[in-house]
Amino acid sequence: MNNLDWNSIAVGVGMTVVAHPFTYAKVLVQLGHEPLAPVMRRNMFFRKQLQYPSVFAYIKHINTTDGYVGLYRGLLPRIFANASTSITYSLVGTVSCKIKLVNNKHDLCSNNRYKCDFPISQTTREMAARCSAIIISQPFHVIAIRTMAEFVGHETIYTNIFTSTAEIYREDGILGFFAGIMPRLASEVITIWLCNLLAHTVNTYVLTDTTDLKDLRQYTHLVVGYVAQIITYPLSVTSTVMAASGTRLRAGNPPCMPVYRGWLECLKDLHKTGASNRGSSMFFRKAAAHLYSAS
Repeated sequence: MNNLDWNSIAVGVGMTVVAHPFTYAKVLVQLGHEPLAPVMRRNMFFRKQLQYPSVFAYIKHINTTDGYVGLYRGLLPRIFANASTSITYSLVGTVSCKIKLVNNKHDLCSNNRYKCDFPISQTTREMAARCSAIIISQPFHVIAIRTMAEFVGHETIYTNIFTSTAEIYREDGILGFFAGIMPRLASEVITIWLCNLLAHTVNTYVLTDTTDLKDLRQYTHLVVGYVAQIITYPLSVTSTVMAASGTRLRAGNPPCMPVYRGWLECLKDLHKTGASNRGSSMFFRKAAAHLYSAS
């Protein structure tokens, strides 16, 4: 790897550290833990609605309970997870780019850089790199989720990387390190193909060379990425829940959450109870009486 790659990893680690309190609060919300009572306030459409306090109030609650250091519970495994993700993605991406693929020489629209066939090979290589990164980083991701989930029951089971590894292996074996990986992979695959397909469609048939909006092509991936994130967010919640479900943690058992037999059952139950998008908003967090509460 070159210096630029290591610089990117260093920047990623820095961003992880800075944003960790927000990620920590988001994970707890995704797990269904709402220790703060909801209040009646107006939503973004100025309608009165029962809402949970904002993420800033949640972070303040964590700080009050565990102190400033407690805001960084689970930070180390998250750093390992993000670093291993970046390194694996870079390595697999570099290798895949060097592989000679058999290309179809019959390009029907080679004279137009935007009106070309959908880049299947490029999308496939990107998918392989990102999925490989998820598989390699998943054990650290699981440890991070369970470490943060200890806030709910104030356990001290996942105190460090070594005790966490021993606990997971003792309870669930090798498969325990990959709890919740299927919805993560599904989310990544859907996001990659959806983004590339939508971007290709918009750039080819909407923002054509004959329109005055062709300069907006540079923002296409940003917009479709946001759309894809909204569509796949329930899979993110499902992955977080499955990483903790059925463990010795209070957060992973009733009454905090059911013990799910599989991620599809979990996704279906989250959708049924209206909890599939919890944690998606930082401010307007609608409260529902049927959501599971860990308070």
